[in-house]
Amino acid sequence: MKTEILLKRSVVAVALTLASTHVVMAQEGAKPIQKVIVTGSNIRHVDAETASPVQVIKREEIERTGANSVRELLDTLTASDNVLSDLGGSNSFASGGTGASLRGLGKQSTLVLLNSRRVAPYALADYNEVFTNLDTLPISAVERVEVLKNGGSAIYGSDAVAGVINIITRADFNGLVARASHYQSTQSNAFTTSTASLTGGWGKLATDRYNVMANVEVFQRNNVNWRQVVDGINPVYGQKFSAVAEGSGLMFGNRGAPSTFAYPGNLIGQGSLPGCTTLNSAKQCVHDRFSRFEVQPSADRVNSLVTATFDLGNGLESYSELLYSHTKTEYMSAFQTYGSTTADTVWGDPRTGQGKAFTYRFIPATHPLNTSGKQLELRYRFMDAPSERMAESDQYRLLTGLKGNYKGYEWDSAVGITGGKTKQRSRGSFSDSGFKKVIGDYTLANDPQFFNRDYKLGQANSEATLATLFPTYGYDGKVTQYFVDGKITGDLTTLMGRPVGIAAGGDLRHEAFMISPTQALRDGDIVGNGASIADANRNAASAFTEINIPLASKLDLIGAARVDKFGSFDAHVSPKVAVRWEVAPQLLVRGTYETGFRAPNLTESAPSTKFAFSSGVVDPKRCDQAQALANDLRTAAKGLPATDPNKALNLARADIVESSECRVGVASIVRNNPDLKPELSQIKSVGFVLEPVKGTSITVDYWHITRKDEIGTKDNDQLLEAEDTLAAGIINRQSLASDKTFSAAERAKYGVAVGPLASISGQFENVAKTRTHGVDVAFKTSFQTPVGKLNLDGNSTYLLNYQVYAPTLNGGSYGDNLAGRYGSPKLIANMSAALTTGNFTNSLRGIFEKGTSLNTDYYDNSYTVKGCAARGWTVDECRLADYHRLDYNLRWTGIKDLTLSLYVRNIQNKRPPANLRSFNATGGAVIPQSREDVQRRMVRVTAEYAFK
Repeated sequence: MKTEILLKRSVVAVALTLASTHVVMAQEGAKPIQKVIVTGSNIRHVDAETASPVQVIKREEIERTGANSVRELLDTLTASDNVLSDLGGSNSFASGGTGASLRGLGKQSTLVLLNSRRVAPYALADYNEVFTNLDTLPISAVERVEVLKNGGSAIYGSDAVAGVINIITRADFNGLVARASHYQSTQSNAFTTSTASLTGGWGKLATDRYNVMANVEVFQRNNVNWRQVVDGINPVYGQKFSAVAEGSGLMFGNRGAPSTFAYPGNLIGQGSLPGCTTLNSAKQCVHDRFSRFEVQPSADRVNSLVTATFDLGNGLESYSELLYSHTKTEYMSAFQTYGSTTADTVWGDPRTGQGKAFTYRFIPATHPLNTSGKQLELRYRFMDAPSERMAESDQYRLLTGLKGNYKGYEWDSAVGITGGKTKQRSRGSFSDSGFKKVIGDYTLANDPQFFNRDYKLGQANSEATLATLFPTYGYDGKVTQYFVDGKITGDLTTLMGRPVGIAAGGDLRHEAFMISPTQALRDGDIVGNGASIADANRNAASAFTEINIPLASKLDLIGAARVDKFGSFDAHVSPKVAVRWEVAPQLLVRGTYETGFRAPNLTESAPSTKFAFSSGVVDPKRCDQAQALANDLRTAAKGLPATDPNKALNLARADIVESSECRVGVASIVRNNPDLKPELSQIKSVGFVLEPVKGTSITVDYWHITRKDEIGTKDNDQLLEAEDTLAAGIINRQSLASDKTFSAAERAKYGVAVGPLASISGQFENVAKTRTHGVDVAFKTSFQTPVGKLNLDGNSTYLLNYQVYAPTLNGGSYGDNLAGRYGSPKLIANMSAALTTGNFTNSLRGIFEKGTSLNTDYYDNSYTVKGCAARGWTVDECRLADYHRLDYNLRWTGIKDLTLSLYVRNIQNKRPPANLRSFNATGGAVIPQSREDVQRRMVRVTAEYAFK
């Protein structure tokens, strides 16, 4: 769900005289025509509206969105979709990072540039995805953002399949500006974010022959846990999920059922262990688990940018740039639990390449706390050791260059280095060897000293014991890129009285990527945790050319081509052809065709191994049976009084049964593949820009993207659906004797014929294809009213088709059209109005996102209408309803040099639509997933002062 939708403008040639601060059109008897370079081309043009659809977001528009970071700004694009964010990346290989994605094609298919040059990727890959971390870019230094929405490999090379996001910072800035803002929910004061920045500029290039600009920006966001806000969730969730039903919170709050996995714990059949201070009505020890479920992590960032430009005379300029950022994100996790009936935890051992399984054993009859004379089920929570993750990163880019003019041709060349380091550390998961040392060997069916060694249940344990049981583990990542580039552009000749523009250039890069896990992860010693290992480098070289040929007075043919060579891969050529036709002063028609590519990154092709843990997997051979058993357990619990211990036990077991089979955790072992081919794509677009009356413009662009040879692994859901047809060793299951979800009698009753999932094995392959097409529509108008100037604009993206190729479906074919399915709304749109009256600017922005079904592709039977009915959900509840939101912004400049702003997100204080799938699948039917549901209305106050 979009969290902010931006006032966006498709800047058209006919509207530049009204709005653009970067393009100066010719006026009668005024300044001469100036040409500009717009993202998507290296040739200067008089008109900013090129053959390719480019959306330009200027600084004043950024201000009105209320965006407090580059991520928030890009989230407002209708062509953008939600991907990895530091807000929800606690379980990611790349926690602490935030990526961008256009057209639903992923982080690796969207190229992010800073001042038209690449920034090194985040120093940890998100599994196999390498991406630019948006959190390292200071939004207070941004002058405008240009979004090329139909691919750009012919101009920019690899990764620009879905589009290019070019972030342009302030140039020739003078003065000193201080800015501070505070953002907080009116529903709960738990949510706060504060930022401050200082921007200074010295020297004017035109008169002083130099300019230096320095910007520093600090960002702070607080941590929020669900106990603080769970009582404010949508009541619908409480009606569907017992864990958050009204009154379920007992002594901790209205909602949020406590857990019998507690400290000092429970022996089922005997009672709570000594020392428990919080008991439920059945005299069981309970723990407020919602106090450790995180809504948002804390974050601290310092981003800085310094630029310097010097006029050396005779048209020669030198320039330098230094970008540096430090980010730190701290995640809080639930304390490790232990339950004797919990399904085995499976993971991989990098040393052997084999899976491992942690078995939860019963407390033996010989344990001093067990007075029953028989082995008992233990429910315990390790609250005496930290459970947390920290991701700390430093990112930089340093470059220097020269640009000038030679016989009418502009040239530009730079050399630089860009890179970063990331340190990720976690604590809170069992050490395999440590558990065996201080608690006992879980591989033994009968260990009389189990849980009676160095670690003592519910008692004070030494730091040495806790460090052995819960060691610190994590990753160190480092990425470095050295580069030198150059280009030249100008007019080659004239044709029919118009210039033939040409551009050419190239770049050389050396890139190195290292991801090093700590020794505990290398040894496969952390229970349930995977490992990602990479250490590789390569050289890359490219050359490109572009030409703009006038075929008639208002008709242009544009051609471009780029050749890229990465390491040992064959050179790849990406061509492009485009047409721009100004049919009439009121109508511009355009179209493009190009091919794109993405070279395999170093974590996919170079020697690397990834041992992952896929959660939320639906086991098609056991989920329906588990759902039926869970329903029966809940029905039985309803008939029991609150004081009966079996009531809570049945409800808890129902959740465990569902989680164990319908939200399975599966070990995944994936290796690199040196024989990978690049991903290839075809991108087509056709559209028009219409100005029916002066000051009003409408743009319509149809786009079509086909991508093949996609690098990845076969989808787990697809593999499980085709399990009976696969070779042995791909899907691995435990034996029925290891089944902890169903008893033998229950297996017979519910028809369970196979054991629990254990692991899925594979390697990176050119395995998939995706095809998608849709339409972007935008409008803008500006006119004077009796009370001031009114600007109206709107943007929308209509998704017509999105299909993913499934190699296991009918021998290989495309799956269903996902437009309108979960995660792929057919329509995303926004409309804004801004009225400027004297010192006041009042803005309103409406946001709309079309609702979807809850199911995804052909294999996703759990959330069809039938699957929802099995959960007791109605047809309406089996859909995600339409999303509406209204935002307001007030800007006041009544005091000289002072600007005050008030931004209100969701002025109506509305809830987002209830998302039962997210709560059930991602939240395990226990943890709420919608931050916006409890934030509701958000208010940001900003003050900016310009010192003289």
